Amino acid sequence: MSHIDSFKHELVGYLGYLPVYHPLEEIEGDFTCDETQLVLGGGSGEHPALVIENPTATVAFFLKEVIKQEKKLKHWEELIAPYLPYGSDELLSFYEWNIARYSDLDEMSKSVSLRNPIHEESIEDWLILGIGEFIFFSMPELASHLMSQLDDPYKEFYYSRYNNIMVIPPNFPVFSNGGNKFFNKKSE
Repeated sequence: MSHIDSFKHELVGYLGYLPVYHPLEEIEGDFTCDETQLVLGGGSGEHPALVIENPTATVAFFLKEVIKQEKKLKHWEELIAPYLPYGSDELLSFYEWNIARYSDLDEMSKSVSLRNPIHEESIEDWLILGIGEFIFFSMPELASHLMSQLDDPYKEFYYSRYNNIMVIPPNFPVFSNGGNKFFNKKSE
C-alpha cells in the first residue's frame, strides 16, 4: 500500500507511468500536501511523490507561454503577473526522489508514446507547463482565484500544447481512496 492510500484522495489520471492524484484531505508523512494541490506518485509503496505546490502559478506559467503566441490574450498579463515570481523549486517538491527516479522521469518525458514529449525546455518547465494546462482546462477550481478573473478563458483555444495526462474512462476500476476524479458515481 502506498502512503497516499492512507488518506482520502481521487485519481486524476496518469502522466506516463506516474499516477496523478488530487488529495481530499491534508496529507503529512512521506510528503506534505492538501486538497488545493496535486500529487504525482503516491509515496512509499508506489513511487516517490512529486507535489504541485501552487497550481495557480502553474496555470499562470502556462498562460504566459500562450500569450507569447496569442497576442490577443496580452490583456491577461497583468492578471497572471502576481503568480510568476515563483521558481520551479517553489512549484515542484520532489519527495525522496533520487538520481535514478529523476533519470526515469527524464527518459519518460522524451517518449514518443506521449502526445507531447519534451522538446527544448527543462524537465521542470515541461512539468509545470503541462500541469498548468491540465489544471486550466480540467481542474480550474484549483486556480479559481485566477480563473474567475479571466474573461471567457477558453474562447481562444483551438488545440492543446502540452496535453500528456491520460484521464481514466468511466467504470474502469481504480484503487484510489476516493475514486476517479472525473467519473465518481453519485450515490442515489
